[in-house]
Amino acid sequence: MSYAEILNPEIKARSLNNTVSPPGFGLQNTKLKTSEPIKKPTPEELDRLKLKKAWDVASGPAKSVPMNCIMSYMTGNSLQMIPIMMTVMLLINPIKAIFLETNKAFASLETRNPNDLLMPKVMFVLFQLANAGIGLFKLWTMGLIPNGEADWLAWKPVTQVVERLRI
Repeated sequence: MSYAEILNPEIKARSLNNTVSPPGFGLQNTKLKTSEPIKKPTPEELDRLKLKKAWDVASGPAKSVPMNCIMSYMTGNSLQMIPIMMTVMLLINPIKAIFLETNKAFASLETRNPNDLLMPKVMFVLFQLANAGIGLFKLWTMGLIPNGEADWLAWKPVTQVVERLRI
C-alpha cells in the first residue's frame, strides 16, 4: 500500500449477491407471518398479570432481608459512626417506605376488584417491618435501646458483668 492509496482510497461498492447470511438468518426467517393477528388480553388475563406483578412488588423487600442481616452482622456492635448510621438507616428507610411508598408502588397495578391488592400490600408492609426489626435488633445489641430497670430508674445500680476465663 502506497502513500497515495492512503490519501485517495478507492471505494468499491459492496455487492450483496455474493454474501451468505449467517445460520438462522436467511430470507426464509425474515418474512413476518401475518396470518394470525395479535389478540388483546382479556380483562381477566390483565387482572391476573397485574396481580402477579403486585406479588413481585410485595416480595421485593423480602429479598433484602438476608443482605441486611449480613450487613448488620459485618458492621459489628461497636459505637462508631458507620455502624450507627447504617443501623439508623436500616430502621428509618422501611418506615418511610411503609408510609410513603406503599400506595405509590401499587398504584399502577389496580385491578377491577380493589380487594385483590390487599394481601400484597399487607405482605409488603410485613417485609418492610422485618427489615425495620433487623434495625431494632441491631440497636438493641449495640446497647442503644434502654432495656433494663437501671436505664429508667436513677436509684437502681447498673448491673455489673463479671467476666471470667476458665481453663
